[in-house]
Amino acid sequence: MYHSDKVPQNVSIFQRRDFFEAIPKIQKPTALERSSCKDLTLLRIPDQTIDTLNKSLFCDDAAENRDVVCRWFFNQIGLEEGKSCDRPDDGYGVPKIVYYVIFGPYTFQFWHYVSIMSAKKIIKPWGLYVIGDAHPVGYWWKRAMKDVKGLRFVYREQPPTIANKTVRWKHHLSDLVRLQMLMLNGGIYLDTDMVVVNSLDPIRNHDITMGLIENGTGMGNAIILAKRHSPFVKEWYESYFNYTKTEFYKNSLHVPRDMWHKNPGRIHMESDKFYRPNWFEADLLFKKNDYPWKNNFAVHIWTNSNPVPKGPEELKTLNTTIGQIFRYILYDDPALPKIP
Repeated sequence: MYHSDKVPQNVSIFQRRDFFEAIPKIQKPTALERSSCKDLTLLRIPDQTIDTLNKSLFCDDAAENRDVVCRWFFNQIGLEEGKSCDRPDDGYGVPKIVYYVIFGPYTFQFWHYVSIMSAKKIIKPWGLYVIGDAHPVGYWWKRAMKDVKGLRFVYREQPPTIANKTVRWKHHLSDLVRLQMLMLNGGIYLDTDMVVVNSLDPIRNHDITMGLIENGTGMGNAIILAKRHSPFVKEWYESYFNYTKTEFYKNSLHVPRDMWHKNPGRIHMESDKFYRPNWFEADLLFKKNDYPWKNNFAVHIWTNSNPVPKGPEELKTLNTTIGQIFRYILYDDPALPKIP
């Protein structure tokens, strides 16, 4: 037992007040020192529309523990976020927050709906966002809003330029903004023609997960899993400081591929489980029915010039791989329905 009267005379004793004054005080990071706020400064370099964002949503004391896109959504609709935007801690580095980014007015197609339904069914996300400058329209968007509780449209001004250069292909605006979302919030980006078929949990602890397309000529960016403030995403985004407007694939597909070639350990790769069948193997999706798609994490639906199903009626008789995948997502059974 400790007795103060038995302490040797030559041993100095801190009085309670002196003891706590001797401990250096831990300073809270200022708004400008927080990671998300630093990210905003970086993001603005090629895209000055970052200035239109409400910076307090990304820079205040609560930002690092919240889904900041959720906060952005509630701010847009004029409601208090309360605890709705708290980020659950499920032990994984990549949060179950899903983004789609599309600019310009567009009509939601059946395969867009299937993609959204796959995210709901397989990922079971905490947040599910469609980000763009025009609200989607059409029957299948209305169905998605009805069938997917928590699906949110977030308005985002379309950047007029990238690094003060005119943008020839609108795809590049989505390519830029998807990286912004991943840097600020972390999560899972999906193109609207990606269908998730298996849990992504086995790959949610890597800094970033992507896959090669076209026999390795480019790094696909139709599905990206990334931790918040990912160093890989940051460096990739910095390539847009020198945006190459005349090359369609340069900043979006070739830069991350080259970064991977330089240091393969920086990125976890799932090329076959994301992008096979590849676009040049489209017959495996649209004409045949024996591709082992259940081994994939996701399947890219190569919509250009291919006979993508336009509605549920086609699924009743479509004896192909794409029919199996769509039936699995919508009805839990890939098999053709038995007709009496």
